[in-house]
Amino acid sequence: RRIEGEVVYEPRISATIAEAISHRLPGSDAEARDLLHLCEEAIRLGSVRIADACESMAFSRASFHRSKGHLHREVHWLLRGMEILNNELPTQFQRKHGFACRRHFDALCENAANDLISMLASTTYAPSGESKLEEEAFVSVLQAARNVLEAVVQDEDMASLLKGHMEANLLKYVVDIALADALGYTTKMASDIVRCLEERCLPGEEYGGVVSTLANPKMYAQLLHISAAILHKEESLFNGTMESTKCAFSVQGMHILMTRLTQVLSWEGITTSSSAIPKTPTKERKEYFHAMRLTFCKGLMRAFASAQTNSSTEKVGKGGGVEQSLEDEVELMLSPCI
Repeated sequence: RRIEGEVVYEPRISATIAEAISHRLPGSDAEARDLLHLCEEAIRLGSVRIADACESMAFSRASFHRSKGHLHREVHWLLRGMEILNNELPTQFQRKHGFACRRHFDALCENAANDLISMLASTTYAPSGESKLEEEAFVSVLQAARNVLEAVVQDEDMASLLKGHMEANLLKYVVDIALADALGYTTKMASDIVRCLEERCLPGEEYGGVVSTLANPKMYAQLLHISAAILHKEESLFNGTMESTKCAFSVQGMHILMTRLTQVLSWEGITTSSSAIPKTPTKERKEYFHAMRLTFCKGLMRAFASAQTNSSTEKVGKGGGVEQSLEDEVELMLSPCI
């Protein structure tokens, strides 16, 4: 309500409006936008109930577009719901996690990344090659992932707020891996794979200083499979001379790959005799991971030789990060894993 030209927050009126919105299912995007616009001022004044109702309305529009297969519009409305609770409310009332639009956006990005890596590992890097049908499916999955990213980038209001978003960054790196593979840029692929697998302290107070990787643990084996294929191809081109020694991964990158491999071997029950793990690996599975570990060891050897031959420093991170000497990388590789 207004008093002398100023809007004053009135809890009872806010509750009535929120109740009306929560029972309203907009028939079009235009109607939903109009309702959100009418509620903007109340939300900025701190009406959490109206904000929750508007977020639910945005989620209903996202669900509608998901049922129609309109991925771009689905992402748009999920971002609108996130914007309401992340940005439009006063700082003390803002929420980062735990609401429908955020949960479904996170799942959408992670599932798109997982589908793309699974398809890449099972087609491009499959021992038997890929069929025309598999190639078409891969292109379809890649296009879906790119559509999600494009929807995020084109959203000027939310793009800057999602810079530290784990699932969106994971999807970006996975799409970059697929595009680099199509162009034959193995060094770029290696760099992005390492970024997905390296441990980092997650930014923001909402994570509480948790150390994790961008990639979900269920993606480790597939990313390692692609890495092993890159290294195996390099090994086949190696003629034994120091001048021809090349490795797409740095020494630090190989350390990260071998750390993740150690975890996967433990989960598979290959390197542990603990009775707490009921999984019994097959002979073929053991041989597969043994070959992968051998490939990584040879790759580490080439990474050392390549760094020494080039007599240059490796750059870690994107856009001119911190330079590390070979000695620094060796020390990092031998240091305990977090």
